[in-house]
Amino acid sequence: MATQKTSLKRYIEELSTTNTDYKFPQQTINQAESLRSLSSDLYTDNIRFIYELIQNADDAAAKHATLAILNNKYLIIAHDGKPFDEKDLQGLCGINNGTKKKDLDKTGYKGLGFKAVFGKSNNVIIYSNGEYFQFNSSYRIKWNVQWGTENQEIWEKENDRQFIHPWQINPIWMNEDEISTFILDFFRSSQIPVHVANIILLNNAAEICQAIEQLKQQPHMFLFLRHISQMAFRTETSDIVSIECDANHGSKKIYYNQKIHSQWIIKRLELEVPKLIRQKLIADCKVPDKLRGIKKAEMLFAAKYKDSIIDENGKITHTSTIDRLQDKESHLFSYLPTKIVDYTFPILINANFLTNANREQIHTDSSWNQWLFQKIGSEIFKWIKELVTNDQFRFEAYRLIPMKLNLTNNCLSEQFDKSFDKAVKDRDFILGRENKNQLRVDEVIMDLTSLSRQPSFISTNSMRQYVINHYKKSTFQCAEQPFIDFDSNLYRLGVRQFNWQNCIEMFKTDEFLRTHSIDQNKLMIEYFYSKLSKGEVADDIGIKIEQIPFLMDQNNRLQTIKNIYFPGETFGDSETSYSFVNIKIFKWLNENKQQDIKQWLQTLGVIERTDLTYLYKTIIPNASTYITSENAMKTIKMLFVLFQNNLIIEKELHQLRQLKLLTTQGNFISAERCFFSDEFKPRLTLEEYLKTKEDVFLSFNYVTKNILSNKSESVPEWRRFFSMLGVRDELHIVEFPQKLTIDEAAQHGFCLKYLLKKFEVYHTIEAYSGIKTITFLKYTKDNYEFSKYFWLYVIKNIKVNDFEQNTKIYWGHSYMSGAINGTQIKYPNYIEWFIKNNTCIPTTLNTCELSSNVFVDDQEIKEFCNQYMPFPSISISPDNSDWSRFLNFKTKPLLIDYLNLFEKFRQDENNSKDCLNRIQMIYSYILKHIALYTESEAKTINSQARKIYLLGENNQWKLAKDLYVYVESKGEHSNLNDAVPCLKLNLKNKTHPNLKKFLDLFQINSIKLNDLHLQDENSTPAEQFREKLIEISPYLKQWLKLFDYPSDDISSIDKILQQDIHFKESDYLKLFYKEKFIQEANVYHNINNQHLYVTRPWHGETTLIDLPNRLCQLLNIQGFEDKLRFLLKAQKDEIIKHFKKFSIEVPTHKDIVRLQMPSKSDSSSLFIKQSNDENLTPIEEIDVPDMITPNLESMQNHSHGKGYYGEQMVYQYLQKKYSSQPGVSVKWLNQDDESHFPHDIELIKDKKQYYIESNRSDFRT
Repeated sequence: MATQKTSLKRYIEELSTTNTDYKFPQQTINQAESLRSLSSDLYTDNIRFIYELIQNADDAAAKHATLAILNNKYLIIAHDGKPFDEKDLQGLCGINNGTKKKDLDKTGYKGLGFKAVFGKSNNVIIYSNGEYFQFNSSYRIKWNVQWGTENQEIWEKENDRQFIHPWQINPIWMNEDEISTFILDFFRSSQIPVHVANIILLNNAAEICQAIEQLKQQPHMFLFLRHISQMAFRTETSDIVSIECDANHGSKKIYYNQKIHSQWIIKRLELEVPKLIRQKLIADCKVPDKLRGIKKAEMLFAAKYKDSIIDENGKITHTSTIDRLQDKESHLFSYLPTKIVDYTFPILINANFLTNANREQIHTDSSWNQWLFQKIGSEIFKWIKELVTNDQFRFEAYRLIPMKLNLTNNCLSEQFDKSFDKAVKDRDFILGRENKNQLRVDEVIMDLTSLSRQPSFISTNSMRQYVINHYKKSTFQCAEQPFIDFDSNLYRLGVRQFNWQNCIEMFKTDEFLRTHSIDQNKLMIEYFYSKLSKGEVADDIGIKIEQIPFLMDQNNRLQTIKNIYFPGETFGDSETSYSFVNIKIFKWLNENKQQDIKQWLQTLGVIERTDLTYLYKTIIPNASTYITSENAMKTIKMLFVLFQNNLIIEKELHQLRQLKLLTTQGNFISAERCFFSDEFKPRLTLEEYLKTKEDVFLSFNYVTKNILSNKSESVPEWRRFFSMLGVRDELHIVEFPQKLTIDEAAQHGFCLKYLLKKFEVYHTIEAYSGIKTITFLKYTKDNYEFSKYFWLYVIKNIKVNDFEQNTKIYWGHSYMSGAINGTQIKYPNYIEWFIKNNTCIPTTLNTCELSSNVFVDDQEIKEFCNQYMPFPSISISPDNSDWSRFLNFKTKPLLIDYLNLFEKFRQDENNSKDCLNRIQMIYSYILKHIALYTESEAKTINSQARKIYLLGENNQWKLAKDLYVYVESKGEHSNLNDAVPCLKLNLKNKTHPNLKKFLDLFQINSIKLNDLHLQDENSTPAEQFREKLIEISPYLKQWLKLFDYPSDDISSIDKILQQDIHFKESDYLKLFYKEKFIQEANVYHNINNQHLYVTRPWHGETTLIDLPNRLCQLLNIQGFEDKLRFLLKAQKDEIIKHFKKFSIEVPTHKDIVRLQMPSKSDSSSLFIKQSNDENLTPIEEIDVPDMITPNLESMQNHSHGKGYYGEQMVYQYLQKKYSSQPGVSVKWLNQDDESHFPHDIELIKDKKQYYIESNRSDFRT
């Protein structure tokens, strides 16, 4: 126990009183809530608060620390450091009142670290030098009655809230007998002296146990603790982490249970803080006190390494290596690890970084942190410079070269990257060969070939000069001895390189060849033999020997294996254009000692030169690039001779399909892209059609310039030779199984409209595979002659099934599966798409059309539109159903086709008679199928009706909307005169039942009889005619019953004839339409007043032509016209005789029905019809006698007749009505003489014009 002198009890009790003494209870609650938020939010993970308690132990200069879990609920962190004193206690129970604020030898400075424990526990016991006190949330403080209530319960009830106090800063003294026995036993059994301990009752013990296990797996996190050298863990297992420091060698070893866990090279830096930085620190209120006025700053680097491995014989089997840290291992330390992982370095870096309270974020705007990051960039390269001279590490030090951070909008990253660039440019940290000097990046050349280590046959001066010349456009301060070996870490820095491609280029330069002797070439051959004779590629060379020009030829130049031969008896002199091994080298190879080398060269392909060996060795491997304008003719001549002598066959020629051939236009393209020009007499002569469009036709010069063969005899043989080379003589399907980008596919002739599609709405398709086309398909568009030639051949020789595509599309980001592997989809084959979207089908009109616009070769359709509409000019065999389905020509005209036909008929002035018949045929076809047309087709016609021209009766073309058709049952009165433009229709079309639909469709005006206005002369009641109808009505009804006409229609006949219809007989009847005289009529029915007019005599032959038809319509007995005509014309005896002949019951006189007529005197009515002005308002029919009483006697005696007085009555009525209204004009047109207008009176009212017709009716009283 502590002595009375050193006891903390009095200080604890005083602090408890002070920290609970509030004037108002609300202040207590506010402070408590603030501390609760601070504790719970300060450290969110389960390891961080443990770090804070370990840091407190390290700041207390502890050497040993223990972490233990007791009873699965208590965490104990104990150490042997300095016990608490009064100041420590004040810091523990205060906020921002720690004892470390100005102590540079201690890590903490915010005075908040211990508060993190309250986020994980509500009861914490502190042990210090034998004494105990606690912080307990359930401890109940003494109630202050000055707060206005007697106790806490009353206050809570009155204020409706719970009372809490700041228990986190209220230390409670504890006696030892209050401490659990198992805790006391823990202290007694401890193998190290315990001066201070934190005993924490955990809210969630399982989480903390898991965090401790994680902590044990990362013991390097304790690497930068100042004092603690051993950490004991007593959980489910007992483990010890210890840190061993070797000050002499600047290293630390971390042991886990006495076994090495990791080893670290430690570099401690003491940095002078610039005056400017010190001034900024002083001025920054956010900087902790301990950094104000600081003059020197500590920074530590730690690099992970492994010791050399020495076997039992004392031999080093593995040298020391430095391990570059992975990104996930890279943390910034502030003596304990932070959670800052944005800055990835190959080493651990420890410094007094300014972070937020929970060490999860670093202040990027801090000038102090920015200066530290600047120093990191420069100091790392200083350290590397030191390490490369250390025999233990040497080039391993390059593993510590960092990467630039390149973080956007980050001041720390900017400072480091600037310092990095400067260090790379200025620091001489690269160790030269033989360890003689250290060089800068700008002074060295990294030799990736290792040939700079072969001075016996390679001049390093030549290499150096080559590199200088190669990089002459850049600033390059090349050292005298610049070459270093490959190192991937230096490679990333952009060190200039000498690679195998540079070497190959250097071997070809005159500068190198001037210094390269035959003896040196022998040594070079031996070198490559030793490196590569056991395999194609050696690991330390990394290139195939076939790529290196290392064999000296007869001209002392270096050649690759594929371009050189062993000299034969007739070859090898300097006059030939072929390369042969230098004769001195060849003799040297023939010596016994060099037989293995020669045999090796032979296996690689160096052989004696013959035409066949040259073909296999040189031409075939280089088929795509071999031909030039100089060797084109002689090469093909040589191959043709070999072919004629059967020395090469189709197998060899097939390998030469990429060999370039001369075209008719003087260019060179691969054989597989060529087509025979017409002079070769191919199966399909294409040149004449396409010579201006494609440069693909094989030049006939190969035949004409071959003096060894007869032209006429040799053409078939040349054609057979070139066919085996891949030259084509016919159209064929071209498939692209490989992946083609949009641009590549377009270059092969595919239309961009087909290619530029979306996949699943949002994704753009970037490439295709598996698409097909036909050679020269694109030239069928709008090219009648070629398209006809093309399709005749294709339809005959290619199967439609071969067009099917197995299409893949490639889409999305380049690293995603859609772009890499593609997606198999059902995509329309290109050829089918092409004919539907391009005018490429040849037609009888000598045009090219879309397949969907061409009509099938059908005789019925041809009858009325053969020379006007497109039919295919290519024939398809009736049994070739696949092609018929594929082309899918139109099987019937659409309405829009008829519109086009009408326009073509209108423009054809030379075939007018034929057009007349065709027009009627088209009308018949439309009338027949009109019910089948879709709504969209009908809308199309309606929308274009105002622009459609149709033929009129006068053979003049007029807009459909301006034409008229007179429609009556069975077509009577169907001809109007020239006063009204009428549509020209034959009788069959005029009487078609679908005529009304036809007129509505084309918006043609239909005129019925009652749309015409009647002008009658001397009209009187037709009493004789009416009486005749009454007399024959019993016979009519009896006859109708025999034919089963509806009884309702039969029973209504008497009423219609005697009461509904008023019969008039006139001298003549004239019909007008919109003031234009149309024609004279024999019968006219006015539906407005139910008057039926007939011309005198009513039984005349001309009248009886139309009268039965009209009567049948009125009586609704259509179809009975002939029998009614017989009843009207025949005498009674003749009618009875006819009835008896056919056994029809004969009516008697009793069967005659006579109905009473309406009892009213003569009257007139006026019917007012508005003019063409659509703004006029219709006026009802008005009975004039209601206002004016007629003088019947005067009417009967006057010579003008009753019609005249009817008009007079209307005229007087209108004058009387409008006499008091100004601006109204009434004009009686027939007042002085018959005007022959279809109306009687004109009324102008409110600037609107009305046409008035007066109708007189006779009524008997």
